[in-house]
Amino acid sequence: MQNSLLSRGEDPLRLLHYHLNVQMISPSSLDPTNLPATIDMKALSENNLPTHVLVLFPPRRPPVLIPIDADRYTHGFRAELVLPLSTRAAPYRSASNELRITLPLTPPLTIVPHPPSLSLLLLFGMGLETCQNDLAYRMLPASVVDEFPNAAAMAQVMSLSGDEEFDRRVQFNMGLWRNILGLGIRDTRIAELVRTAVGVTSEARKLRARG
Repeated sequence: MQNSLLSRGEDPLRLLHYHLNVQMISPSSLDPTNLPATIDMKALSENNLPTHVLVLFPPRRPPVLIPIDADRYTHGFRAELVLPLSTRAAPYRSASNELRITLPLTPPLTIVPHPPSLSLLLLFGMGLETCQNDLAYRMLPASVVDEFPNAAAMAQVMSLSGDEEFDRRVQFNMGLWRNILGLGIRDTRIAELVRTAVGVTSEARKLRARG
């Protein structure tokens, strides 16, 4: 069976664009107090396109644009987004015959405590990625996942990670869990998987503190 793009290390934000058939853009400048109503994106297909674009303003980092499908989002999460009322946009041909789509831009998100993990959460919450192993390997080293379901062994192996990797994993997993609480993912299997990873990293931190 062919490995998924996520399992091969593809960036979750790029994967969102891939699944929703639009090309990534990097906004040069966006003013959170004066956002445009819509944003134009290159469409890679006439089907399975996004309905809206979320905008995030992470501290000390450039703004991030995240395409979503409103129906998939509503099906996957309990938290309501402030989505501009609109019909599903249709792609069109530009003067240069390029396929493009004009999408409504949401107000800046304020319910996302950890922007770096949002794209990964949206991939699974909207059902665009479904392999839980891929999610597990994004949160924990392979050597730790291989000890599942023995939580004590998982924590023991995790505690042996290098300082930089350990701190990165702890911050990411805690941030992902806070996003789950903030957005209210409906898939309890995903929530439980992330809860397990957080428990493993928390227990590993205690083991490291004991020396």
